[in-house]
Amino acid sequence: MKSVALLLAAGDSERMGAPKVLLDWHGQPLLAHQLHQIQKSSLGECVVVLGRDFEALEPLVRRPFRPGWKSRPVRNPRYREGKSTSIRVGLASLLARPDAILIASVDQPLDHRLIDALLLAGKEEWAAAAEAGGRTIVLPVFEGRRGHPPLFRGTLLPELLGVQEETLGLRTIVRRLPERVLEIPWDSPQILINLNTPLDLARTAGSDPARPHPRV
Repeated sequence: MKSVALLLAAGDSERMGAPKVLLDWHGQPLLAHQLHQIQKSSLGECVVVLGRDFEALEPLVRRPFRPGWKSRPVRNPRYREGKSTSIRVGLASLLARPDAILIASVDQPLDHRLIDALLLAGKEEWAAAAEAGGRTIVLPVFEGRRGHPPLFRGTLLPELLGVQEETLGLRTIVRRLPERVLEIPWDSPQILINLNTPLDLARTAGSDPARPHPRV
């Protein structure tokens, strides 16, 4: 299954007061942690959307955490207009439609085991479904609360390319047809973390990135 990660890292980090991409997360910059987890997973490609600090961050994005693995940076000149612009820019840079698209934000810490669990669930679901049928969105859930990152079937690419800030971006796609969402139980609240402010960072600084594991 051809799969790609779209990592959104172009925001201004106004509420945090410092660039989120460089926040210390268990001894390394948060952007490095995200790239490391993506490259440890079975994802085949990673597109990182950057904004103002493109030149400074490009070397970090291209740094391989696993031999032979490459992440590709893409610049979003309209990043101040919202996350939806980064989604559209990143997806528009794809050379071909993948089978699966993982969309993650740099301020929502990832775990490679969760990524692989989402990919496995999607692969099994889509192998049994018609080209455009079945449940085409896979979401992790912790104690009844949906978290991140979402995984989308590649057939939704045209819909994803149309996301807009005015219509709540990805939320609209997820909520449009509830019957197309497959929920995967997960045993860690890490899937609910959003590092938007210094208080958010302080509250989660002690969380263990090695703890998440699938509920069996």
